[in-house]
Amino acid sequence: MTATMRLTADGCAATFDPDDGGRLTSFRVGDRELLVAQGKDVFHFGSFVMAPWVGRLRDARLNHNGARYQFAANSGPHALHGLVTERPWRVTGDGELSIELGEPWPWPCRVVQRTELSAGRAMFWIELHARDPMPAAIGWHPWFVRRLTGAPASTELELDVEPRLMWANDPTGLPSGALAAPAPRPWDYCFRDLRADPIVRWPGELELTVSSDCEDWIIYDMEDEGVCVEPWTAPPNSLNMPNPRIVTPDAPLVASMIWTWR
Repeated sequence: MTATMRLTADGCAATFDPDDGGRLTSFRVGDRELLVAQGKDVFHFGSFVMAPWVGRLRDARLNHNGARYQFAANSGPHALHGLVTERPWRVTGDGELSIELGEPWPWPCRVVQRTELSAGRAMFWIELHARDPMPAAIGWHPWFVRRLTGAPASTELELDVEPRLMWANDPTGLPSGALAAPAPRPWDYCFRDLRADPIVRWPGELELTVSSDCEDWIIYDMEDEGVCVEPWTAPPNSLNMPNPRIVTPDAPLVASMIWTWR
């Protein structure tokens, strides 16, 4: 069993479990835990990295350049959240974890996540390095608690986010390829063109802003356990949509996410 990786800075601490998909299992500001500690399955707690696809891959199948690749279904007929969440990672540097990905993925590649903490700020990066050209998408899936631990009288989380656009879903619940006006809450949708960075607020206790260079955002607020604010480089099933992002040896796929709080 690999030891956890713990990072600390003034007033905050982050703990990663390499054996548990490189998951960020705990993020504390002072004595308050911000992340859901346990869930009904591996996709329902902490904060985890997704690669080489994000969300659902339709029918657990990738069609690329005339070839068809089949993966194990784990969400009805679909394959959910990539291939790195249920595999062990390695600590490869200060604040760095990585994983080498091969079968069943047809293109060998390496995924790296890095984290840096400072007072009032956490910076996260994902890098996907490919040996040969391949389609890919990456992203994060944090679960924020609805009520803070260490604050018995904590009020329930409020999420301040205002997207201009939403990927419209087809009858299967996957993006149809068209953008539309956002649906009313509660949400389990992929959005684009946010008016401002999302703010996760526990009134009277803490306010956390999530910023990212990712173009797409999943907002999921339909469960009692927590709320998800997820920056992704592409929408669900993007690898089967027209013009997916192609990663090459000279052009890795890189994304960043920043949490700031007060």
